[in-house]
Amino acid sequence: MKTLIIGGSATGMGVAARLRRNDPNMEITVIQDKDYVSLGACGLPYFVANNFDNKNNLIARTIEEFKNNEIKVISNSKVKSIDFKSKKAFYNDQFEQYDNLVIAVGAKPIVPNIKGVEADNVFTLTTLEDGVNLKEKMMNDKNINKVAIIGAGFIGLEMSETFSELNKEVYLLEMESKVMIKTFDEEISELLESKLKEKKINTLLGEQLVEIKSKDNKVSSIVLKSGKEIEVDAVLLSVGFQPNTQFLKDSELEMNERGTIIVNFKGETNIENVYSAGDCAVSKSYIDNQDIYSPLATVASKFSKVIADNISGKENEYVGSIQSAILRLFDLEVARTGLTEKMAQDKNIKFKSVFIKDKDHTNYTPNQKDIYLKLIMNSETREIIGAQMAGSNNSVLRIYGLAALIWQKAKVNNSLEQIDLPYAPPFSRSVDIIHIALSKLNK
Repeated sequence: MKTLIIGGSATGMGVAARLRRNDPNMEITVIQDKDYVSLGACGLPYFVANNFDNKNNLIARTIEEFKNNEIKVISNSKVKSIDFKSKKAFYNDQFEQYDNLVIAVGAKPIVPNIKGVEADNVFTLTTLEDGVNLKEKMMNDKNINKVAIIGAGFIGLEMSETFSELNKEVYLLEMESKVMIKTFDEEISELLESKLKEKKINTLLGEQLVEIKSKDNKVSSIVLKSGKEIEVDAVLLSVGFQPNTQFLKDSELEMNERGTIIVNFKGETNIENVYSAGDCAVSKSYIDNQDIYSPLATVASKFSKVIADNISGKENEYVGSIQSAILRLFDLEVARTGLTEKMAQDKNIKFKSVFIKDKDHTNYTPNQKDIYLKLIMNSETREIIGAQMAGSNNSVLRIYGLAALIWQKAKVNNSLEQIDLPYAPPFSRSVDIIHIALSKLNK
């Protein structure tokens, strides 16, 4: 029995590793378009910021290590097409036969179709090569002093901090009226915007890039839809991701309008013995079982184990995601889990929410800071369905406990209001912000 995996990132190598543990005799082959596998892409902003020098720190496990476990990796090779009837994947004028196929090709950064986007010093940040190239330019090219970041999502915000630390003048461009408004509600978005302003990041909201101008093929300025033109020396595109499924466009594989592969809770596609997960496929919402697109390493890691188990004959299902996420922007930490108010409204869920500002610990221990919590409850079931936090001193790690409450579908009542949380003066106050929020929801 042979399993062929297309793609060597979190999903693909996660399937390979779990499969080998499940079945020592399974023939496992991975086709990867790079000369490495298992890239920890979330670390790229910190590599560019020069938090560490060795790029190989971003590789969780090498090709040689996989080969030592009898997992064959065909590197620097890109699959061009798949014949699902004959069970063949074609690459480099060759093909690989399979019994089970896992499509884990991930996603690529969206590059807008605008004039000038091919100029030198226009960057993306997804691959190891991207990171090495961007770091080399930022560290060594003395002509790059002003950088425009297009898109204020996770990468855009993290790179605002990175470029600022590298003493660059930063322009952060966002089409929406608020920063990360699809991820957080307004209260947290406004805290992020305040931090950007405090750190002198030039934030332009409700603006759209329409052209990149250049001199001698190097970026010289950006032109916005509003007519503004801003002189910059480099541009980082961070406007989102597009599933890497163009080579499957005319196949019988079921995909949505974005080219995202449709799978069920087992990772199965509409074609027998063909599986998919990760940034190229839909995942599931734990709250209402609906399809969602959640290109997160945490989702890929869990779903890969489910696929490997099912290929091995061990029944397993991916139960879903509550899209938990966390971000540091300079000294501001923000975190979220579950639904935002906007998400709840779109799902026609009746809800009650509270937003609390408090202190992260007692005033007689050093470095007391503000902490913020938004808690959202389904008014009909009284289950907690969403939480968002902001603070510093690692205080937002309280989100782990709140994610567990959402996961267990905890109902707000007198018992939950009395939940026994740990207390010591350096860490919290005797009545924690979580207690305050639960009390207000329970009224």
